[in-house]
Amino acid sequence: MTSAKGYKVTDAERKIRVGIAAKNIDELKKKTIEKFKLTYDPFQINFQMPDGTIVDSEPYFETLPAQSLLIWIKEGERAETDAEILYRTIREVNEEYLNAGEKVHEFFTEKMKNKVFKLAEVLKSIDTEKAKLSKKVEHPEWFEGLDTRCNTKEEYMFRRAQDRIRTYYYKTKEELWRADNLSLKRLSVLLNELQSKLKLNKYHGHLFDRHTSVEDPNVKPLCDEMGVFKCDGRWDKAECLYNPKHSINPYASKEGRIIFQTWNLDHQVERSRSIIPAICEALKVSKQGQPKARSIDVKAIYNDLFTVNNLKLVHIVCHDKGAHTGKKAESYLM
Repeated sequence: MTSAKGYKVTDAERKIRVGIAAKNIDELKKKTIEKFKLTYDPFQINFQMPDGTIVDSEPYFETLPAQSLLIWIKEGERAETDAEILYRTIREVNEEYLNAGEKVHEFFTEKMKNKVFKLAEVLKSIDTEKAKLSKKVEHPEWFEGLDTRCNTKEEYMFRRAQDRIRTYYYKTKEELWRADNLSLKRLSVLLNELQSKLKLNKYHGHLFDRHTSVEDPNVKPLCDEMGVFKCDGRWDKAECLYNPKHSINPYASKEGRIIFQTWNLDHQVERSRSIIPAICEALKVSKQGQPKARSIDVKAIYNDLFTVNNLKLVHIVCHDKGAHTGKKAESYLM
């Protein structure tokens, strides 16, 4: 029997925080409704993590560590992320200063991408001398506002990378289960193989952990030894075309850590538009009674979904959410 874990639940305004123990997501919803005296039914609310991730499935809920902070939201709605709250706070605190500048109107009317870009520029003035520090006891302000048992920056960043890769897995799983005319048996085998590989590779937490290469020289993080990440550029470009190129060190300050949430691990060959349809096609063909059975290339699917073979780390300005025309998944049949 699954044992109950404790979670910290808050509302969208972050005014009230309640500790709730629950065995599953349904029980947490019911207890949240009771604690917050809501008039909604359980199916009318969801939970969101501070970085914007929606926790709406039991498998993903089970991966969350105890004492995770969850924001209850009404179905179909969303709460501000930590990055958005930081942006709003800095804007309010510095409104008098900003109003003195010639470009204040531009600042408040630009699209969010440009606002975040300018905010990152402002954050460059923050003292980065503490970037080398690692432990919570050495740099406690870096951990302010975090509900985490991590004692080092590297451990926390390792888990954040895992969260992103887990999200890709569960979104892929959900979309494939909703697809029509697939062999559920073959699909289950594929998903189990993908998850087994992810567990073996610790959900690629090394991508954000600057000390990973010290422990294993064969596994490289996306940052240098100081924790500086550089933008790989838009999906169809060989590099970041901005001058200077986008870069960030989330290890340097709390503000940098929060702003890093706006950076994306972007699929060059798109997951939903290209990879998922190609997987569906492979599953349909492979189940047909052909003289020579064709197997599915699990390694190729895994690489396209979860590795830097297909993922690029990009600044929000370089994240193009339009169709990646010209980048298509190859057949996953062997």
